[in-house]
Formats: sequence, structure tokens, C-alpha cells
Amino acid sequence: MVQKDYYKCDIDQVVADIDSDITNGLTSKEVDVRLEEYGKNVLEGAKKVSAWHILLEKIHNIIVYLLLVAATISFVLGDVVEGIAVLIAVCIAVVFGFVSELKAQKSVESLQSMIKTKANVIRDGTLQEINSEDLVPGDLLSLKSGDAISADARLIESTNLACMEASLTGESIAASKDATLTFDETVALGDRKNFVFAGTAVTRGNAKALVTATGSYSEVGQISNLLKETKKEASPLNQELDKLGKMLIGVAALFALVVIIIGLATGRELSFVLQVALILAIASIPEAMPAVSTITLAKGMSRMSEHKALVKTLDAVETLGSTSVICSDKTGTLTENQMTVEAIYVLDDKEYQVTGGGYEPKGDILYNQQVVDVQSETKLQQFLYAAVLNTNATLHQDGSEYNIIGDPTEGSLIVLGEKAGYTRDQLHQDGFTRLDEIPFNSKLKYMITLYEKGNEKYTFIKGGPDVLLDMSHHDQDTKAKLRAENEKMASHGWRVLAIGIIEDNEAIYNNTCDGNVRILGLVGIIDPPRQDVMESIRLCQRAGIRVKMITGDHPQTASVIAKQIGMRSYQTTMTGFEFDAAKRTQKFDHDVYRTGVFARVSPRNKLDIVKILQEHEEVVAMTGDGVNDAPALNGADIGIAMGVRGTEVAREAADMILTTDKFSTIVDAIKEGRIIFANIRKFVYYLFSCNMVEITSIILSLLFLIPDLPVLPLHILWLNLVVDILPAMSLGFEPAEDSIMDQPPRKKGQGLLSADFLKPILLSGLVLGLSAFGIYAFMLHREVSVIEAQTTTFTLMAIMQLLHILNVRRLKVFGLDKTLLQNKSMIIAMIVAISLQLVAIYVPFFNSVLGTVPLGIENWIYISIFATGATIVVYALKRLFKMK
Repeated sequence: MVQKDYYKCDIDQVVADIDSDITNGLTSKEVDVRLEEYGKNVLEGAKKVSAWHILLEKIHNIIVYLLLVAATISFVLGDVVEGIAVLIAVCIAVVFGFVSELKAQKSVESLQSMIKTKANVIRDGTLQEINSEDLVPGDLLSLKSGDAISADARLIESTNLACMEASLTGESIAASKDATLTFDETVALGDRKNFVFAGTAVTRGNAKALVTATGSYSEVGQISNLLKETKKEASPLNQELDKLGKMLIGVAALFALVVIIIGLATGRELSFVLQVALILAIASIPEAMPAVSTITLAKGMSRMSEHKALVKTLDAVETLGSTSVICSDKTGTLTENQMTVEAIYVLDDKEYQVTGGGYEPKGDILYNQQVVDVQSETKLQQFLYAAVLNTNATLHQDGSEYNIIGDPTEGSLIVLGEKAGYTRDQLHQDGFTRLDEIPFNSKLKYMITLYEKGNEKYTFIKGGPDVLLDMSHHDQDTKAKLRAENEKMASHGWRVLAIGIIEDNEAIYNNTCDGNVRILGLVGIIDPPRQDVMESIRLCQRAGIRVKMITGDHPQTASVIAKQIGMRSYQTTMTGFEFDAAKRTQKFDHDVYRTGVFARVSPRNKLDIVKILQEHEEVVAMTGDGVNDAPALNGADIGIAMGVRGTEVAREAADMILTTDKFSTIVDAIKEGRIIFANIRKFVYYLFSCNMVEITSIILSLLFLIPDLPVLPLHILWLNLVVDILPAMSLGFEPAEDSIMDQPPRKKGQGLLSADFLKPILLSGLVLGLSAFGIYAFMLHREVSVIEAQTTTFTLMAIMQLLHILNVRRLKVFGLDKTLLQNKSMIIAMIVAISLQLVAIYVPFFNSVLGTVPLGIENWIYISIFATGATIVVYALKRLFKMK
């Protein structure tokens, strides 16, 4: 069924169009027909990624393809051992990536709710409880306080009805509903007072409603459908590794061509030249890189889970580190999603501040910064009685958590009372007995309760200040004073309620409330910022990350919260209506780019804002928890769902799920992402410069017409897959450099191998390569056997590359400092690598396989001299070029 604007229609029109019965509901036969026509009332969820798909995705990597080609060539040429060694490298990378992502997927699945929602409907003239997935258009819903709403429905009748629609609209205040209303013009979703929506809940009152849309035809479903229109770009790291892989193809081909030209020009045999070309092609590919990058990302994923952040894919871990803009939902992410009284104005010109945030009843009432003794403040005490008794919501404690059942605004008054030492139950025990009530509704805009205590009766009223002022008997000066105080409170972004007494206790029966209201005072209520948010915003600004607020709430409220949490751009505000009304121009896009607060926005607006920012080369992280956030979560570079209270649709759309709703967790995750990218750069530097050692020494041996190569193909594979891989992996465990969050995010498209980074790699590789060739030539000059010279060169390369890790792990200083103790895996890796190298030259089996011989003390002295000298020169070059 196509969703129509039924909120513009009267009830009879809706009933006729949907063909239902608002007395007896649908018959069982009609239900069966409509189930067949419209299907189950379920959203089309994201397709589960199969294990095979994850496995193939890990194989679909250009570097993996290069290694598979190298392995194939090795097998064709009869070098079975080399081919197997390369395949082992591929398997390590693929298996680690596969296992890590499969584990993450299982964790995500465990978050999905397994409880089927129930719905109360009138069918065949009787009230029945059914599974919500069996609802169809035309069903007659029976709603009461606490019910979850599972379909869009036009209200038929309502009594004091209010619904919490934060997950759909972003508003933290329950929306009042009224079945009798109709609208001539198009209004925003949150203003459709005669409608209830799937994914929301009843907080007050009761109603009957006619289902107009289910499943993907509902407003929730339409938002879910937007997810299909958004496709993510490849992550920054994937883009860089893809570029790196393509570059490696060119490098391998270039070195092979150089070797062929040099070899043929110097009269070498073609078979020898081709074998050397293959060796160099293998040497130019860092076989360990897929495994090391995968393990580094997997470790980052594990560390993020310790920070209560569940990352779905390995790529998302690194993308976080590139984040330049955070688009954050307001309600529940930057704020507590718990309405709280901030201030009280009592009509004797006293203004009180209230401390403590959220529903936990801890805090004080202050006057002039001093805690007030409520018992000695008669007017304040009377105000609190009226505020607490004239409520229906209840405060519940579950362990250390406090929750409100009922209207959140009433909840704030209940918590205020508890802070002052008054509860509704306690006041009832003290003798206050409720006699009657006029519930709040959208027409009256007030609530009245009549109480009796002893021989006295009290009629309490609360509602909008303007409404109660019109009903009051105050003189014009007093009314002007109250209006000024109302405006003052509203300027803080607070929701303002007036609390009063009706002095004629029979007024509610004879309809003479007007002119009988005495206002006791005003109360300012707000959903307060989270305690950790201000510091997190400051850290973001220090790190060059801009934070934007995107909310369905009112612009003034949003701007006030933005100012309170320290957002620099809180004064630049744009509403969804302004966004929709504007034309896409370069100036408009620039306005969107610089705007700090977006209010009253639709799900489509959120997605468009994300896309505009991405067009400005920003890496965008989008946070949210509601259905209305899902399209933008899916379209952002990194979507972050709040898992504690997030909807299933939001969790499916996101790349990362927070198992705590703290904004600070996002900042921790971004820091972790930066650490990961920095460590990936370090091991790229390490692996490439180590490969340059092998390439340089082999090319120099050809140029100087030395008959035998300084190292054999298996030596290169041993160095790349055995000696280098563990130290390279340990770089992924490096702690953060001190300045990691004091620098701006890297620009989109900034490569792993930028010019300022490539030069030190080439120079250090050249220095270490010259050292390797130098010891080989020196050993031949001493007329030792070729196999001894090759073993000495092979071992020097291993030792130099292990020492080189100390130059790589700290890019600005030498890495042999106290921070090395923070990375015990590196110490272990170096010990294991040295041990394995000793095995390669002293164990007879490996002597025969690798073509090595045991070395004497003299060889080790030469190795120490060459290795130390080369390491010092590389450090000097690093200082000279001031690597970043």
C-alpha cells in the first residue's frame, strides 16, 4: 500500500479508503487476504553476509593477487619450496582477516533483539493480542500507556495520548496526540498529531487507531528503504592499499626489466637473467604486508571493543582515524535523553538553580549558590507539592539505572521532588488523596488534579505559561513579570512549564477555571548535555575534527546545547525547511559546510548533508540511534550506532556499534584509528625499506659483474616471511606517539607513501642495501666460499633489518627508549627473529634447505660493524629529513 497523507483526511475518509470497520475491526478472512497482498509487517533487513562472502572479500586484494601470481611462477619454474612459502603468507593474511570479521559479525548478531513485539487489535469484534508482524492495513489498534507501536496508524479516538517519538523525529519530549485534528497543509512528521508511527511508544493515555501502513510502507520502512540508495566508497585504507598494489606491479615490472637489460648487456645467460628478474619481482613485493595489515587492524578492533566500541569490519577501524567531521545526533548522544529541571522561578521573585542531571535523584536546590532548606521556604514548598502531586509518571530504579515510565517531562518533576525530599507516594501517605483529574491534551494544553487532605481541598494545574497566564487572575504587572521570566527561561533552550493552583475547587466541575488560576511559579526543563561531552568536543577541536549537530529537535534548543558543550559553530544554524527550500548552489553547499547546527531535519536531509560534506573531501563519521538516522549512518564514511538504546535499523546501517552511549567513546575510537594508521605507515616503511635492501644488493652485484648473487631466492623469502614478519607485526602494537591527537586529520587521498615519506624509505633502503653489498664484496675479496659470503650477507640483512625496527618505531627519535617496554611483543618478536636466524645458519637441516653454512666469530664481528654503521647512518638521515 502506498503511504498517503491520511493526516490531512478526516476519520471517515480514511476508513472508507482503507475499507475497514472502526467498531469490529477486520474479519479473520480479510486479514488473510491482506497478509497475502501486503506481506508481513517486517522491515526488509540487511542481507546477512555469508562466511564465504567474507572469505572471498579477504582474497579480493591486489597484493594477494600479486603473491598468488608469484607463487604460480615459482611452481612453474620448479621452485616448489618458494611457491609454498608465498602461499603460506597469503593464507596467514586471509585467515586472520576472515576470523576477525566473522567474530565481529557474530557479536553484532548477538545485539539484535530476539523478542517479538505484541500488538492489541480488535478483530472479529473482539480484542486480541497478536504478533506485531501479523498486522495489516485496516487493523484496529488498541493502545495504552507503555505499548510499543508497530505500524503507522490514523487515530480514531484518543484520551490524553502522548507518544515518545525520539527514534523517529529526534525530539526528547513526548509528543501529544489528538484524534480530532486534521491538517490542510503538509507538516513535518513530528507535528502530525493525529497519527502514531511504527517504532515509537505510548507514554501516556490510551487510543484506538486504524493501521494505514505496515512494513516497508510505513515511515520507518521508507527510511529503511533509503539505505538501498546509498553506497559506501571504499575505505581510505583500502583505497591506499589498492593504489599501493598497483604501484607494486609497476615496481616489480620495472625492476625485472632493469635486471633483464643489465643482465643481457653484461653477457649473462638468459635463464640466469630471468631467474634473477623473478627474484627481484618477489623481493619488491612485501609478502608479509597483507598479513601484518590484517593483524594490525584486528588488534585495533580488539582494543576498540575494550573501549565499548564494536567494529563490524576491519576497514572501519582505520577509517575512524581519517575522520575529519563528526555529524552527531543530539538526543541521547550529546545529551542524556533524560529530561531534567534546571531552574525554578517562584512568584516572589526568587530564582532557584537545580543541580544534578538525568533521572538519578541526586542534586540540590540552590539560591544564590547556597543549598536551600526547603522546609523553611513556604512558597517553594507549595510549588513543589503542586509540581509533584500533579503527575502520573513513575520513577523506577534498576540497579544503578533510573528510568521513567510515562511522560519524560513529568519524570523531571518527580525527580525534582525527590531531590527536595518529596515523593508522590510519601505525600499520599501524608494525607493527600486524589479525587479527580483532567488529563493533559493538545487542545487544553494543561493538566488538573483535585486533591483532598483532611478537610481541605487543593486543585493543582500545570501547563504552558501562556495558557495559564490567560487563565490567571494576576494583575498586569505580575503577568508581565511572569512573561519576562518565561522568555528568559526559553532563551536558554528550556521547555517552560507553569505550575499553579485553581482557587475555586469546584471550578473543574462547573467549567469556571478561567480567572481562578494562581500561578505559583515556572520551571525550566531540558535534556542536559552528557558530562563527558564538553571534554570530548575540546579534544576533537584540538585534533582538527569538526563536530556538527544534526537533530530533529527545535533549532533554539539545539543551539543552546551546542553552546553548552563548547561547539565553536553553535551560532550557525540551519533548519530542515531552510535546507529543502534552498537550491543546490556552490554558495549553499558552502553554507552547509560551515553550519554547525542542523535542526528539524528529515532523514533525507541528514543523508544529503553527509554527501555535501563528502563532496568537500571530508571523511564523515555519523552518529545516531534512531530509525531516522539510518540512511545517513549508511551513507557516511563511518556510521556509528548507539547500541544501548539504538534501533535495529540503525545498528544494521552502522559500521561501528557503541555498547555504551558515551560520546567520548567515539573520540577514543578515532584516536585508536589514528594509532592504527600511524602503525600501518611504520610497517609499510619497515617492509619497503627492508625489501629495498635486497633489491639494491642484487642490482649492484649485477652491475659489478659478480657471478653469484649476494642472496638466494629462499634467503629473500626467509627474510620477508620469517625474520621480518614478527617485528613488522609488533609495530601494529606500538603505543600512541605523544602528538597523535594534536595534529589535524590527514587529507582525503593522502597516501601511505607520500613524497616526504617515500624519500627516507628509499634512502634507508639504499644505505642498508649498500651495506649488504659491501659485506658480500668484502667477504669475496677475502676469498671465502660463495656460500659463506652469501650466508654472511644473508645474516647481516637479518640483523640490520631487526635493528632498523628501532629507527622505524619512533619516527622522530631513536626507538631504543623506555617506550619500548610498553610494546613487549616487539621485544619478543626480535628475540624470536634472531633465534630463527640462528636456526637458519646453525641447524644442518636448514643449511641444506636454505643453502647456508655455520658462521664463525670473525663473521659475526664483521656483521656487527656493518650493521651498526648502517643503522647510525639511517638514523642520521631520519633526523635530517625530519620524518613525520
